[in-house]
Amino acid sequence: MQVSYLSLRYFMEVAFCLNFSHAAQKLHISQPGLSQQITALEKELGIKLLNRSTRNVTLTAEGDYLHKNLLPSFDNIEKTISQLVESGTVPQTTIRIATVPSAASNMVPYLIKKLKEEHPLIEFYIKETTSVHAAELVQKSEYDLAFIRTPIDLKQTIQPPLKWIEFSKHPMKVALSCQHPAAVQDEIDLYELKNETFLHYDPKHSPSLYYLLEHACLTAGFIPKTIGAGPEILTIANLISNGIGITLMPQDMLELLNSYKIKAIALKNLSLFSSISVIWNDVSVPLITKDALSILEHLPHYTTKESMKSKTLSSQTVGQHLS
Repeated sequence: MQVSYLSLRYFMEVAFCLNFSHAAQKLHISQPGLSQQITALEKELGIKLLNRSTRNVTLTAEGDYLHKNLLPSFDNIEKTISQLVESGTVPQTTIRIATVPSAASNMVPYLIKKLKEEHPLIEFYIKETTSVHAAELVQKSEYDLAFIRTPIDLKQTIQPPLKWIEFSKHPMKVALSCQHPAAVQDEIDLYELKNETFLHYDPKHSPSLYYLLEHACLTAGFIPKTIGAGPEILTIANLISNGIGITLMPQDMLELLNSYKIKAIALKNLSLFSSISVIWNDVSVPLITKDALSILEHLPHYTTKESMKSKTLSSQTVGQHLS
């Protein structure tokens, strides 16, 4: 048996409206013509699909069964056609995300889960890297989204066609070994640690965190004695937990290190904050990327109302001062 798509489409509209006049208007055909199509479908199937009277239309048990089981398929057909027409080409089925480790552990899994609810067949590629590299990948349109450590001079470093959304800010804290003498404190004046060895950040790969550590120590009244630790957060964590040095780290990064013997201590008389931002290339944004941005604009636990306005920024070149 071959039933035409058109006949089934007519039935689905009537089943949704339960009114031949309204359904005919939406389908742009005459009401008698629609009624004839439904009658022909019922004859072809040998099943009564609708109960009709002068006042109302209801689905029979068979009609209700057919409607419920066809609905997902019809929704998918219409969504597929809509995406194809809207994009003018094969629509996006894959999303590529470049991200710093902290966002990779909290925001990205939430985003992918929500995207798969809307796009069950979506494929995704996640590259964990530095903010500088992530921004470069988006600038070159090699990746769709980049989660970066928000640069200190964001408005001077990101230019159109890139756009950004900044998420909630996290306080910078001292990260030191649980065996460190200062670990018993919940708050500390950074000057008390002036003789400590600081595990510093790479100014090229993590310039935002590099600047924050430098700024904090200089504000406290000393130049930090530093050793390089590289950009890897787990490398830093292992060094700290083994008592090789201390550092400053934003709270969202520290939350990834609960399994390490590290104590986070608030800074006394010094308020410094760091955040994560997502950036994207605003030239011909694919549908799935748009959906991803819509999800991120409503993140329940990571955003603040003030920071959720996406902005187009103008200045020099992307890739400088991105942590």
